[in-house]
Amino acid sequence: MTPSQPVLGSSVVSLLATDPLLPIRILALAALLAVVGTFVYVLRHLQKIERMIASDDLVPKQRGPRNNVVLIICAVPIVVTLLLLFLLFKA
Repeated sequence: MTPSQPVLGSSVVSLLATDPLLPIRILALAALLAVVGTFVYVLRHLQKIERMIASDDLVPKQRGPRNNVVLIICAVPIVVTLLLLFLLFKA
């Protein structure tokens, strides 16, 4: 290998040396993907429950905003993780 060709390992090390927050940013991106995946899972589970209730004719006379509250509670970690990512990428 000639001295003019950079070694892959040294380029990674130099990237980590220039950006010390890179591992934290990668971890925050992974956390965001995990939170979004969990949100999608909960949403699909709620839809499955709604279909089962409708097919078994178990629909209560007064339906409240149960799903909306659950989805809002599940969306809070997404917002927090997005704010964390914003602060990390702004830094």
